Amino acid sequence: MLLYELVLVSSATTSLLFVFISLSLPFKQRNSTHYLLGYFALIGMVQLVDMATGPGDTLHQFIVPLALMLGPLFYLYVTAQIPHRQARPIQLALMFMPAGLLLLHVLLVEGEVIMAPLISRTDAYRLIAPVELGFVIVASLQLRRATVKLSRVSNEPQPALLVWLHRLCWLNMTILLVEVTYYIALATTHLQVTHHRAFLNAALQLFLLLVAWCVIRSPRVFYTERQKQAVADKYQKSGLTPELSNYYARKLDKLIRDEQPYLSNELTLSALARQVGLNTHNLSQLLNEHLGTSYHDYINRFRVTHATQLLEETTQSVEEIAYQSGFGTRAAFYAAFKKFRQTTPAKWRVGVNQHLDSQRHNRSMGPDE
Repeated sequence: MLLYELVLVSSATTSLLFVFISLSLPFKQRNSTHYLLGYFALIGMVQLVDMATGPGDTLHQFIVPLALMLGPLFYLYVTAQIPHRQARPIQLALMFMPAGLLLLHVLLVEGEVIMAPLISRTDAYRLIAPVELGFVIVASLQLRRATVKLSRVSNEPQPALLVWLHRLCWLNMTILLVEVTYYIALATTHLQVTHHRAFLNAALQLFLLLVAWCVIRSPRVFYTERQKQAVADKYQKSGLTPELSNYYARKLDKLIRDEQPYLSNELTLSALARQVGLNTHNLSQLLNEHLGTSYHDYINRFRVTHATQLLEETTQSVEEIAYQSGFGTRAAFYAAFKKFRQTTPAKWRVGVNQHLDSQRHNRSMGPDE
């Protein structure tokens, strides 16, 4: 049981670490992530209860009702970031109903109002993953719909928050599918595993570590005041004052739009800095601190926008468009396009053509058809 206990301690610690990170956010920013705070707090609480109690303990019986609240909390966090997707009280009641019914069942059994459980402990455990998976799938579909709508009305790349939400949904969905598949294999085959809960908790720990990796790669989704101060301390001796930052930001914007240096695949940070009239350190500061982006994301944003226009207006091949937009390789183009548009160039072109065909068809039908 040592491995099992180590996994429980590890996943509980990781979950509670996310809770502390959320609590360190400014109040306004924390208010938009309180569902996520509750989600990670519940994971940590479930792991701690599982670690501290045995199957025969009364407290252990509350693990399933608590775990059934994970799906609704995850769904509420994702949809809270989508405009006009706030849940109504009746929706909240319906989402938490499975957890409430299981909690009532536990209380009735423990109070000996019901002499025998209506559902076995094993079956109750197997409910957790499918229920949470359902909430994650619905949240992912709504997020996808909102992203497509946003891409149609704006040529700007997806905000870092949307990218984070997509990754979080896919990670969660993958781990939950592993758990559901595992339970199906246990029920339909002769698979024998001594400590199957250790395996499932190891999968949970993998999910938490991958989430942590995503946060490290894109800290703007969890950007604390301490991190902002660290960025300010890094550049405090650079001499690039707010007034100069505004000046060079306007100069950079004019250079990008008038001369389109990003169309050259040989463009580098130092070359762009020389054109703007800054050294590489100050240009990095301008991009990171003033514009809130990295050099590569800043340049690739314009390259992808240019490529999107060519995909919509020309019949050139994807490879030709990639090189004309400033990408040195086809792989780099696909990676950047997928990051900013959440689809491939070929699928984007097909979607645009279908939309145009639909518009032509509607116009040809006439108002009286």
